Amino acid sequence: MQKKAESRVIPEETTPKFFAQNFKPYVFIGDFIKGKKVLEVGCGDGYGAHYLSGLAKTIIALDYEPEVVLQAKNKYKAKGLQFISMDAAELALKDALFEAVCSFQVIEHIPQEKLMKYLSEIKRVLKKGGRFYLSTLNLAHAMKSPRSYQKNPAHCQEFRLYRLKAFLAGVFRNVEVYGLHLSAKHNFIQRLKKIGIFNILPANLDPVKQFYARVSPDDFIVSGHNLEKASDFICICYD
Repeated sequence: MQKKAESRVIPEETTPKFFAQNFKPYVFIGDFIKGKKVLEVGCGDGYGAHYLSGLAKTIIALDYEPEVVLQAKNKYKAKGLQFISMDAAELALKDALFEAVCSFQVIEHIPQEKLMKYLSEIKRVLKKGGRFYLSTLNLAHAMKSPRSYQKNPAHCQEFRLYRLKAFLAGVFRNVEVYGLHLSAKHNFIQRLKKIGIFNILPANLDPVKQFYARVSPDDFIVSGHNLEKASDFICICYD
């Protein structure tokens, strides 16, 4: 796969809010993958695979860059967790090997000409009755202004809801789409931040700064409602 500029999430180098936003899909699928044989396609740093290893029977986590895989191997060690370098569109794995596959914030990095192969390979390695979990940003939410919007240089394409659903439905017979939203408390704090009424306070007394310093996945919710306003889509695909 052609190498592009990357935008991997590194927990120690990421703001708490952005990390929690990216970590939430792993938490969301936690109950679904308990005791199962799981594949992650596009593991990046490896923090998500490491978290899932505490729930899954086994997990194989793939990334196409050998250096990234080596770093993940050295950073995260757990029983049943294995990191492997492999192209997402050319899975050197047996058919019907996994009960669940996840690929979070990856599809937007796949070159257009390899998108169908990427999905077809994931379907091939899924066992009958298995589930594929995918997340990606919601272009309609990200694009506040079409004139000023600049696509992430690491992204090959980005999706609106209708296009994502149609694309996934071309490979999987069943596609469930959920949206990632701020919790009620998170929404309230965000409004306070925009107003700026606490800006005069020192950081240790500012409730807005204190909230953002420790944002967690609990400060995001996954819902099937109001999808057009979601920051990200989380999809469950199966036959």
